[in-house]
Amino acid sequence: MQAFRRRVAWRIASAALPLALLAAALSWLLVRAQDGVAAAALSAVAVVLLATLLCAGALYRFVLELSEEHRRKAQEVLESHISMMEALGRAIAKRDSDNGTHNFRVAWISAALGEAMGLTGSKMQELIAGAFLHDAGKIGIPDAILLKPGKLTPEEMAIMCSHVAMGEEIVTGAGWLEGGKAVVACHHEKWDGSGYPRQLAGEAIPLVARIFAIADVFDALCSRRPYKEPFPVELAMEILHQSAGTHFDPSLILEFTHLSKHIHATVMNASEDQARALMETMVRKHFAA
Repeated sequence: MQAFRRRVAWRIASAALPLALLAAALSWLLVRAQDGVAAAALSAVAVVLLATLLCAGALYRFVLELSEEHRRKAQEVLESHISMMEALGRAIAKRDSDNGTHNFRVAWISAALGEAMGLTGSKMQELIAGAFLHDAGKIGIPDAILLKPGKLTPEEMAIMCSHVAMGEEIVTGAGWLEGGKAVVACHHEKWDGSGYPRQLAGEAIPLVARIFAIADVFDALCSRRPYKEPFPVELAMEILHQSAGTHFDPSLILEFTHLSKHIHATVMNASEDQARALMETMVRKHFAA
């Protein structure tokens, strides 16, 4: 907001200063003018220039008021985006017997890696929205399969895998939520082409989906699950490195290695409220442009 005020003031001043100088010159000429007609003409011009300067001042205030109203409306939209992403993410997580903290963590981890890779603007927004909504399609998976404690049969696994297509269908045409489509549709693809549902390989997989895949697996390895204790960050990274070039983009694994200890220390032991606060800070940073 302060930067905007400075830009407006500078532009108005840039336009007003030459007018002010011209008005001063005309005033000097007016004093020296001997011809009554010339003096009257110069007086009229001076009055017009003075009115222009006054209008510029009024315009400056009006533009600032409009800017403040725009800022307020943008803030309201941002708040609604945050609330909607949280609500949907938590609803999806509840279907999978999760308290919702997982979605906050993986979204923040994804955004941290995205920043390291230079993502900004709409691409970062796609990554964050997709991370929140990555498992949207699980809403359509029967409980008997989704919550089955044992190993799934091939038929059940095929149904489970269909959550990707269902998730893509859910977000398609859903306004700003459609920005998460690339992650929702491709987060189970693998670098070597052995993933699903499209068997994409290498850079054919959207960058945001490649980033999210690392965040998702890292979170799974380092968090407590009903069937395992959290892995130490060193073991988790060893497993990720073993899958570089097959499951994961090797260049992203290399970048993530530099961040892994900081990420682990910041978010992996955070409470749900702490993880939410971290993620909200990230959302405000990249959605408030």
